[in-house]
Order: sequence, then structure tokens, then C-alpha cells
Amino acid sequence: MFRPLLIAAALLSALAVFAPPALAQSNVTMGNEPGFLVAAPTNVSKDLQLQGGLGHVAQSDFSNGLGSVSVTRASMSADYSIFHLSYDIDYFKWSGKDGLGRRFGTGGGETPWDTLQDITLQTRLLNNRLTDKWRYWVNAEVNASYEMVAPGAVGAGVDGGVAYDFWDGWMLGLTGRTVALSALNSDLFGDVELGLAVAVSQKTLRRTLQSVGLLQDAKPGSEHLALNFAISTQEKTYGLAPDNPVYGSGYLSVVRSKVGLYLDYLPNKALTFSIGPEYHYNRQYKLYNKAGSYKSSHDLDNALGGFARILWRF
Repeated sequence: MFRPLLIAAALLSALAVFAPPALAQSNVTMGNEPGFLVAAPTNVSKDLQLQGGLGHVAQSDFSNGLGSVSVTRASMSADYSIFHLSYDIDYFKWSGKDGLGRRFGTGGGETPWDTLQDITLQTRLLNNRLTDKWRYWVNAEVNASYEMVAPGAVGAGVDGGVAYDFWDGWMLGLTGRTVALSALNSDLFGDVELGLAVAVSQKTLRRTLQSVGLLQDAKPGSEHLALNFAISTQEKTYGLAPDNPVYGSGYLSVVRSKVGLYLDYLPNKALTFSIGPEYHYNRQYKLYNKAGSYKSSHDLDNALGGFARILWRF
């Protein structure tokens, strides 16, 4: 746990080094309360909201050699009323096919899998404030995760969280998520995710930067900035294709953790742009046969990455 926090501090320091010249020329104003990137949006929206995201994890080796992989993720989502619908697809680029063949037992010419896809529908059950400083939310969801053939691994569950305004706009959020899959072997329960996030409103960010001398008497204007820090860990299960060379119609559980620091830019009320570096750690692929019985696990080295998104409000 300490190493990810050290990486987070390094990311924050790097952003502080490169951001001040831009911030010193920007006019930062108060915007909406901050969101949390570790979980789906939880505000009930009377208007349609669309979001597109792109992330990348650099190439990394398996912990004992025998191949390497990089991952690129594209995501799309829509929010309306109490509903949230999302689609994610991960693209895998493998290297060292001979080593991969020995690792996964596929021979020298085949890759274990090339894409993993996920469709999730959430409904917001609760989204309330306890006091001026505390907020909580609970969502119900159904999920389908698969390699090539839908629906793959189908599950239902809940996610939720609690957020606390610990210092005039600086908010700390804790999130959790669990999804139980359709009945399988007891080796394979479903999905679990935990997250921690810190977010700061534009007004508080401006005030903090002024207090440390990074922002000099900027007046409210047309440019808006916000900052989010997130640390999360996730285990998610996908249904493999019938012709998958490792385990046809089997299951793949992907374990991944990350630390991220994201800068949000809000040019107006309708648009939000986000970008930031990430550090990915505690990565593992666990394989199960079609009955859900555990067969093997494969650890990956830590890797750097990045994430960008755009959010439209109509």
C-alpha cells in the first residue's frame, strides 16, 4: 500500500512542476461539486450526459518472463435520469508469442485473447446528503462481460460510496462494488472493486494555489480547473469465447489496481475535459475452465499509463 502512495506523491509533484505556468495565466472559478473517477457518476441528471474516455497501460512483462502485453481501453457512457449505461472495450497488444505459447499452452502462433468487452446498466437507488459535509450513494447494476460473444459472464450487484468534505471543498470519497455472477463453481464468485478518491472544487483549488504562491490574484473568468486523485483496486471476470485457445467458453478474472491524478478543464457548463497520468500495479490474470474451476494465475509487472475523457451535458 505504501508504494502506490509514494507513486501518487510523485505524480502530484510532477503535475505541480508542469502546471503552475498554465495555472498562473488561468482564471479559475467555482463550478459544480467534484466527481469521482473511480466510480460511475451518481448525480441524478435531468439532462442527457454523454462521456467518452481513452486509457492506455504501457507494455509490461509477465513477472517471470515468457511474454509481455500493453492494454488500450476505450469507453463510452450515457446518463439520463436515474440510469447510467456504459460500454468498455480493452485492446491487448501481445509481444513474445513463443513465450506466451509456453505460458498459456496455446502454441507459438496464437494470442490468449485480443479484446475484452463490458456492458453495464446502473440504476441509482440512493443519492443523498446526511449533512452539509457528508454525501452517500447506492446503485444497483446488471453487467455482461465477454471476450467476443455476448453476454459472457452475466452478473448483478450493487455499488456505492460515501464522500466527506474535510476542508472547504476538498472531498474524500470511499467507494465499493460487488457483482455476483450466474451460478458457477465456488472458485469463481464475481467482481469486487474498492476505491479511494480525493477531489477538489475549482474555488478551493484556486484558493489553495494562491496560498502557496502558484496562482497570483487570478480573477474569475471563463476558464475552470479542478483536480482529482484516485486509488482503486478491482477484480473483474470475463467470459471467454468458445474458440478461445486457452480455455474455450472459460472465464478470465482480471485483477488490477491503479493510482491516478487527473486535471479537469471546464470551458463551460456543457463540457468537461480530463487528463492525467496513472500508475498500474498488483496486476494478475486468473483463468478458469467453463465450469468455473480455477486453473492458473499469471502476474504482470507494474506499468505507467494515462487516461483522458470528455463529458458532454445536453
